[in-house]
Amino acid sequence: MKGLKYTSLAVAALTATLLASTNNSKVQAATVDKNNTVTVAKSDKEKLQDAVNQAQNSVNNAQASVDSKKSALTDAQAQAKAPNDACDAQQAKVNDSQKNLADKQAIAKQAQDKLDSASAVAKQATSENIQKTQKNIAAQQDAIKAAKQNVSDANADLNTAQSQLATAKQKQADAQNLVNSKEAAKKTADNNVANAEAAVKNSGLDEAKQNVQKVQNALKEIKKTNADNESVLSKNQAALAENNQKIATVNNNLAMANKAVVDAQNNVNAKQKALADAQKALKDLQDQVAQDQASGAAGFFKAIADNKDNSESLREDAQTAYNIITGQPNAYQDITVEWAKEAVKLGQENDSTSLSNIEKALGYYQHWMTYRDKYGLSHPSISLTAVAIAMLSSDFQHYSDEFNHPSLLTSKYGPFYSDEEDISAGEVNPIDNWMSEKDDIDKYIEAHPDAAAYSFESTHPLTQDEWEKDVDFWNDKPVYIGHYTSMIKPDANYVGLAGNEYEIQPMMNNADSMDEIIFNPINGIDFNSYQNLVQSYLKDVKQEDKINTLKANVATANQNLVAAQNAVKSAQNNVQSLQANLAELNNGSTKINKAISDTQAALAKGQENLEFEQKQLDQANQTLADVQAKVGTKAKALEDAKAAQAKAAEAVAQAQNVLSEATAAVKASQAKVDAAQNDVQAKDNNLKSVQAALDSLNQALNNLENAQSNLSAAQTAFNKANDDVTAANKAVKAQQLILDTLKESKSKADAQVTNASEELKKAEAELAAEQSKLEDAKARLDAFNKKETENSHKEASNAENPVTPTNKPDTSHVVKPSDKTDEDSTVKPTDKPDSHSEASTTNSSETTTTAPESDVKDTDTVEGNVKSDLKTDNKSEEKSSTVKIVDNSDSSAVSVVLNGSNTPVKTFGEKTVNGTTYYKVSANRWVKDDKAHVVAVTGNVTTNKLPQTGAKNELIAALSGLAVAGTTLVSYLGINRKKKNN
Repeated sequence: MKGLKYTSLAVAALTATLLASTNNSKVQAATVDKNNTVTVAKSDKEKLQDAVNQAQNSVNNAQASVDSKKSALTDAQAQAKAPNDACDAQQAKVNDSQKNLADKQAIAKQAQDKLDSASAVAKQATSENIQKTQKNIAAQQDAIKAAKQNVSDANADLNTAQSQLATAKQKQADAQNLVNSKEAAKKTADNNVANAEAAVKNSGLDEAKQNVQKVQNALKEIKKTNADNESVLSKNQAALAENNQKIATVNNNLAMANKAVVDAQNNVNAKQKALADAQKALKDLQDQVAQDQASGAAGFFKAIADNKDNSESLREDAQTAYNIITGQPNAYQDITVEWAKEAVKLGQENDSTSLSNIEKALGYYQHWMTYRDKYGLSHPSISLTAVAIAMLSSDFQHYSDEFNHPSLLTSKYGPFYSDEEDISAGEVNPIDNWMSEKDDIDKYIEAHPDAAAYSFESTHPLTQDEWEKDVDFWNDKPVYIGHYTSMIKPDANYVGLAGNEYEIQPMMNNADSMDEIIFNPINGIDFNSYQNLVQSYLKDVKQEDKINTLKANVATANQNLVAAQNAVKSAQNNVQSLQANLAELNNGSTKINKAISDTQAALAKGQENLEFEQKQLDQANQTLADVQAKVGTKAKALEDAKAAQAKAAEAVAQAQNVLSEATAAVKASQAKVDAAQNDVQAKDNNLKSVQAALDSLNQALNNLENAQSNLSAAQTAFNKANDDVTAANKAVKAQQLILDTLKESKSKADAQVTNASEELKKAEAELAAEQSKLEDAKARLDAFNKKETENSHKEASNAENPVTPTNKPDTSHVVKPSDKTDEDSTVKPTDKPDSHSEASTTNSSETTTTAPESDVKDTDTVEGNVKSDLKTDNKSEEKSSTVKIVDNSDSSAVSVVLNGSNTPVKTFGEKTVNGTTYYKVSANRWVKDDKAHVVAVTGNVTTNKLPQTGAKNELIAALSGLAVAGTTLVSYLGINRKKKNN
């Protein structure tokens, strides 16, 4: 609801009065104690000497304390030695007893195992099991007989294998003798060949044969080389033909590739044009949409007014709304809003006339209806005229220099429409903000239960008569409910909601407004119809589908251009690849032609060499024939000797084959012997195993037959072991008990040593500190003496005359704790400030200030008698001023200080929305927790030391007193909140 605000010059006058009473607090004076007595100060030198003497006394005392603590530590250490030694000796006894216990426990474990085994055997010692064991023994004896027979058979097989091995070894020896004789015969044949060769050695026969062989080898190599060169020539000629064919193909491909480059570049040009066309079409449409959106609500209202398909009343309503937001003269109620064209920024993003904020306001209406449904109320119609007025009201909060209803500021800004109007600011839903005033009713009802009958919830659905009756009841109560009652008024109709996103004032964004036409209403429409009009217009204006289509066309055109550009690059790369391939092929043909030429030259040379070597072979054969004819019989003897040598070599080879076979037979026989020996060993092991099984059965039979006596012996051994464990355990506990007693004595003695050590450390630290103070005091005295000597020519009186204060600061205007008349003496306003106004921050006037004392300082001397008016309050001895941040005698839960301010502000509520905490600092203002910090919580008064000193302290105290006086002044002026239409 609308509210009135008053501004007074009294606060400014009070500020001037308070500041004028603040005097310089740095005047020196005699020291005055709380009993108003005066003490004459000593001279500076006396003070310094006193300080040295006092510091020396402190050092002496500290040194005596250190000596005393050292002696105490020595005594404590001496007294702790005996308990520590006794404890160590007893610990050794405990360790020995624990080891003895562990040994006894191990013996007991072994006795337990033997007893368990004897018990198990005793349970099995039945006549049936004894007979069964005896039968098993008989069977095992038969098995031993069989095992012994197997051992005997294996030994027989071993003897046979050993005999066969001896025979094989004999054959091996015979074969070796034969090899030896054949090798001797071959040696004789080798000698015969050597003698025959020696006989023909100088005849030239070998040289002739070697020459024939040499020429034949050379002729063979030449033929092979010529054949290889002919093959290479054939391959190179075929490779040349193939390479030439490839060159022709690459040339054809290169011509096609060059054409493809030209075609691809032409395609790029076409795709670039297609992309430019698509981008232009998109930009043209986006420019058109931006132009349509720039008109904002004006375009929206104009479109409805110009649409002849709409009803005449709706078109008339839209035209009126259009005229209002465009600042037309006499647009409605014969009123011209002079500031409309300046305040309203049509269609701009943050303005209430932007399409986004029009759409956002739809949510406000829907949220409002959830509250009205709880009270069983109807849904008000939407009036476009009311929407336009709400837009102006919201934008006015950004345009004006104060947060208030424009109809209340007509003297400054000109006329505005007279309708029911609510305004809100802050980053919260305005509906929740307005509805939050119900908290005032709930709190009042808690204190006055009889008021529950007027809670607006006593009847359902809420009727207009009941609503008016309840409103009349609350009109004279100290509550803020104007917005709340506006939200739940049963006959509310023809409404409009709007909001902007401007920064209204520092640390407060967004202004919202709800307007209801009640004086000369225009027909409205239901919310669904209004929402359809908004959404339909937004769809027509935004043209999102068409823009998305054009964006897709741009993307496609861009992709096509990229593909075409890639095709150009690919075609160019193909040309470069083909050119490189062609160069490689041409280079290959050059190399092949050179290879063919070289090979043909080599073939010609090879033919010449072949003819020459053939002639050489004919001559060598003739020379060999001539030499053979001359040698004759010697040559025949050599041939015969070589023939005999070959036969001897063959005989040696045959004898070696027989030897190899005999050696293999020996190896096979040896393997049989080894196998037979292994079999004998296995059979013998089996006999031993069977014998061990028989021994085990005999032992088992013996155990079964003597089970009871064995069990009795095991039980006796077990009992003795348990007795030993029990005795050892008792010994451990006894020794441990003694150790625990000794540990207590040791712990006490150790604690005394520790305490004495800590006390010594503290005393030494105090001694060091006092020695440092003594050095400082001596240094100051020495410096003073030096300065006094240097200035001895000056008159002593000039240094000793004190400066006395002529007056002291006037603190009579400051509220002190002693001035209170009762426990809660903070002056409060008679009524709350206008909930619509952000300027209503006088809630912070609950701050009280404790005034500082006048800053009097010691002087060297006191001249004359001290004036009788130098008095101090018995309760004001503290030297630094303090400010009481909040007085929690009222119902405030939390007090906060806003960023950029030094003034605490009382909060009226706290809520968390989407994880963010908000503090309610006035009826319609919520502040995020990151823009304020808590300085007090209910029941805990918080005081902060002021950082200033001297005159600044008194100035801040005076300003704090001004806040209290300002609050009192507001109360005396009787400022109250006016409510309209309630």
